[in-house]
Amino acid sequence: MITSFQSYQFYTKDINETLRRAAADAVTSRELQYYRDNIGSITSIDEFLGDDRIYAYAMKAYGLEEMTYAKAFIRKVLESDLTDTDSFANLLTDTKYRTLAAAYDFGSTVTSEIIQTTSQIDNLIDTYEQSIEDNDGQLKADTAYFTAVSQTFTTVDDLFRDTRARDYVFTTFGIDPSTFDYNTIRSVITSDISDANSYVNSVIAPQVNDWLVLVDDLNTQLADPANTPAQKDKINYLIAQYSKAIAKADNFYNLAAAFNFKADGTLDAGVDAMSAAQLKMVTESYVLSQPRLTTTGALLNKQYYEDTISTVTTIDELLNNSRLSIMLLTAYGIPLTTSRADVKWALEQDTSDLNGEIYTKSEGMIALAKAFNFEADGSITPGLDIQDSDQLFLTMANYIDKYNDADEEADQAAIAKYKLYIGLTKNLDDFLSAEPAAVTIREFALKAFNIAPEEVSTFKLKQIFTSDPYDPESYVNQMKDDRFVQLVKAYNFAADGSIGSPRYAQSENEITRISKAYYTAVTRLDSSESSKAAAEAEAVYYRTQLQSLETVDQLLADVRLKNVLLVAEGLRPVDVSNEMLRAVLTSDLDDPDSFANQQSDIGFQKVAGSFNFDADGFIRSESGRSVQNERGLVETQRLYLTQAIEEEAGQESLGARLALYFERMAPTVTSNFEILADDALAQFVRTAFSISEETASSDIDKQKAMLDRYLDVDDLLDPEKLESLIQRFLALYDLDNGAPDPLLTIMNGSTSINFETVATLAQLRASF
Repeated sequence: MITSFQSYQFYTKDINETLRRAAADAVTSRELQYYRDNIGSITSIDEFLGDDRIYAYAMKAYGLEEMTYAKAFIRKVLESDLTDTDSFANLLTDTKYRTLAAAYDFGSTVTSEIIQTTSQIDNLIDTYEQSIEDNDGQLKADTAYFTAVSQTFTTVDDLFRDTRARDYVFTTFGIDPSTFDYNTIRSVITSDISDANSYVNSVIAPQVNDWLVLVDDLNTQLADPANTPAQKDKINYLIAQYSKAIAKADNFYNLAAAFNFKADGTLDAGVDAMSAAQLKMVTESYVLSQPRLTTTGALLNKQYYEDTISTVTTIDELLNNSRLSIMLLTAYGIPLTTSRADVKWALEQDTSDLNGEIYTKSEGMIALAKAFNFEADGSITPGLDIQDSDQLFLTMANYIDKYNDADEEADQAAIAKYKLYIGLTKNLDDFLSAEPAAVTIREFALKAFNIAPEEVSTFKLKQIFTSDPYDPESYVNQMKDDRFVQLVKAYNFAADGSIGSPRYAQSENEITRISKAYYTAVTRLDSSESSKAAAEAEAVYYRTQLQSLETVDQLLADVRLKNVLLVAEGLRPVDVSNEMLRAVLTSDLDDPDSFANQQSDIGFQKVAGSFNFDADGFIRSESGRSVQNERGLVETQRLYLTQAIEEEAGQESLGARLALYFERMAPTVTSNFEILADDALAQFVRTAFSISEETASSDIDKQKAMLDRYLDVDDLLDPEKLESLIQRFLALYDLDNGAPDPLLTIMNGSTSINFETVATLAQLRASF
């Protein structure tokens, strides 16, 4: 007669071989294949409960066969939202129901349709702010490149061929790279401003003179009181257009002065394309021509101020220099709209007279007056500099501190408007409309990704937003411009332009399951308040980060995420390298030879199946199974095989079946109440500790108190202690049920067993 111990060893000696053997059974194999082939077509609870084979398979897998008849009850379990602690499944004592609910997703855990999640909004704002910070670095890089390459130009066409250098120059002088006329710009750059016959002097200058005459004439017309409002609007429009043309011509003149090319586009022998002074003029103009003043621009202004201020001799001279004037007002927090007359008056005041009128003005005006040494007539006080060293230092310190205050205030206002308006957006057409609110949020988004509004039409934006950023063949990916890919990922527009649900690397169900499993695993061994708080913080961190996680690399780079994931699946983080985890996460679970499927611990397959990553480590463009993801399928299949193995073992030995069942369930047990609630677990423990069956009818609290004296459930997490307890149970079960003494069986040579096991059994028998 085979003992329970021998039967148990037969099934556990090589568990993978046991699983393969069970899967090869004709009946089991048919059920496994039917389930795998058909679960993907199930789309509702009604279909699930209506397919007897699918339903019976699931109930057996999760150890709920005796509840197969109770379809109404199981429906309530499957409809439970596991993110809701008060949902039906979460309120049931038996954890098998929660495990069943977590294996499927019938839409009870709803991922809301929302244009942007909180994380997406926060990430977009972070991107917006980061793009501002990055702008200064890009300016430095562009300037360094132009400075280096400009020294290599030998002909004007060298500049045109280098588009990066060309665009640097064009940006500096306000020329649109997409619409410029080559012949015109080439003629400008090759002009000699000292030559009356050069292009700028013979063609551009006469045009400017004509425009100036026209502007004067239009201003005269504008002063005519007989003009109707419509006529005034037309005149103002013409004045604006001519003024733009004059400004453009002025830029052309400065562009011509920036280079030393001859009319034929070449250089005289020994002459560089740009002198040091010309290069400085262009690079400074480039930095200062940006829509937003950067740190580099502010430092250039500071240097200019320090180099120039000592040459100023009167207030008028100071105020006539707009660059200096703006810096002064900025430094002392005075609105740029303040009139010149008011500023001049303040600078003329005697601040030593504490009763003077200047002290009735704003603090900024008072500080400005104190920062200079002017007399009432606007001249510099005899014997003093326009600013002494302390005054100069304070002015520049104030400027560097405040140069971007106005921009930062504008940023905060823009962010506030974005948060206000984005939630009111109903669909993509609404987002792309000409309504002021839509324009505000759209331009904010484009700016975050350094996309100029004029760079892309609303028609093209519609094509972009309705394509799948995770599909390499989609329209947005075919553009080969990552700015637009990231723009699309920042929103949740569906292919038809409606608002869809955010796409996560893990479903809400999986995120919830892992968060809870991690919390349970951590607090089981340490239930202190500090441990609970720490575990909760990590679970919240996991949930938050998973909402924006897009690639395997991002996961591998975050130690906290990896730790939560692995601990939740019963794996030791110290045993899993990044290389191994990457191989697991990019495995194809449909391929029996994939890396994850070759691992003996099912935890690796569950990790692979719980994510929506493709072989390259990116979120898959196509959604997974309808009601069960790969993790649920793998786990269900393994549980079904395990149940089949336990049933087979039970035909030979009920003790072996109980041992296999206890071994499987032990890691999930968190309280002796759970053992008492499960008849099989309770029978195992009573046998292992020689507790009378009669105690099963006593008060539940007393039973629990007694079990607590015998068994610390935390010991079930220790493989050695668990193995020792199982061996103890098997020996006592066979003794209680009249099976032959294992030692006698061994001595009779009816089986083969190692010396260590013999010694263990002998020790157990001696203790009884």
